[in-house]
Amino acid sequence: MRHWFGNSLRGVCMGLADVIPGVSGGTVALILGIYPRLINAVGSIGAGMLRRLRLRSFRLLLKEGLREPARLRDAPGGTEAGHILLLGSVVAGIVPAILAGAQVLPPLLSSHPEQMRGLFLGLVMASVAIPARQIGRRSLSRWVLACVAALMTAWFAGLPEPSTRHARGWVTIEFAAPVAGEIRLTPGNLTLEAPGEGGRPAVEFGLLRSHVVAAGAASLEVEVVARMAGAAGNLPAASIREGDGPVEIAAVTQPEALTGGRDPSLVYVFVGGALAISAMVLPGVSGSFVLLLLGLYHFVLHSLALTLAGDLRAAVVVITMVAAMAFGLLTFTRILKALFARWREATLAVLVGLMVGSLRKLWPFVEQRDDGSDFMTLPVAGDPDTVTVLAMFVAGVGAVVLLDRAGRRAGARGR
Repeated sequence: MRHWFGNSLRGVCMGLADVIPGVSGGTVALILGIYPRLINAVGSIGAGMLRRLRLRSFRLLLKEGLREPARLRDAPGGTEAGHILLLGSVVAGIVPAILAGAQVLPPLLSSHPEQMRGLFLGLVMASVAIPARQIGRRSLSRWVLACVAALMTAWFAGLPEPSTRHARGWVTIEFAAPVAGEIRLTPGNLTLEAPGEGGRPAVEFGLLRSHVVAAGAASLEVEVVARMAGAAGNLPAASIREGDGPVEIAAVTQPEALTGGRDPSLVYVFVGGALAISAMVLPGVSGSFVLLLLGLYHFVLHSLALTLAGDLRAAVVVITMVAAMAFGLLTFTRILKALFARWREATLAVLVGLMVGSLRKLWPFVEQRDDGSDFMTLPVAGDPDTVTVLAMFVAGVGAVVLLDRAGRRAGARGR
């Protein structure tokens, strides 16, 4: 049971990572030392394994392996039993972690974005060394593969999120007091909220474009857009009532309904889910970020919250996403398993490149252009935020170093 709980804890870490755009559950699995075993286990799922589960002798073997994994090493069917126990324990951690993380992490990322990015930057940057040291011969071709993968991932991570299916409309923001000095409001630093009713989650809105508020201004009329795609953003007048940003807001007036939000089709949700889970398997490529680029990230989280509140229509979206992820996982891991078997070191070089390229998305110091897209900036020396971000970065690096040492010691004892 000790191994079961240990792998379940690893699954919790992976599940929490998969909720965060920019962080890959595959990266966490690599840090925690179970990535190759996990790919091998998922890639081995098939009809033969399912047939074995119907045998009483195999189920007894699973029970013995749960108590004492060492008994599986030489037993007939022990490899398949080990795969099932590993997958069961990891899934037992991933599922509740995603459900809890969907409620906790997005607000934390919204309130402390720089510090959280600093932590994840440290985690991913330090973990690059793990697959890199497994490459035995560092030839020119390996370097080329790593560089191409890094450049493509960095380009992908810099793409802006679309907003074609997002509801939008006009509101007037009234400040608690006339603005003392000129302030720049951007799509990222100002959040307006339409509180949910009857157990339904709130819907968040941001500015469609940046605005400079002149000193002495008491109010501002702006166009806002829902942070999530879908018809849930189509709200009647006076729905947006709260706001939070760099200036204290006394009231938000919304004279007309918000319109233009359209729910993605279930086919689009299925394709997006299959692509996202394929990305989640790869270290350095965030499945959540894939959903973000497809305009599905906030929509899926909102549907999950509605499902937990008993909404059956939202449950159809969640079921479609789960089915898509199961399909994508079983398909893509077989490809990855074959790549590791035939071109192991070249595949590791590509993984290194993916992880390096993903650092573009995790850079803590960013500003937004008028169209809402991000661009990287340098930290300000002596700024308190710079100090806290650096502390979180060091904490992330330290966590990887400690976990890596613990994993290598455990592997040495296992040999």
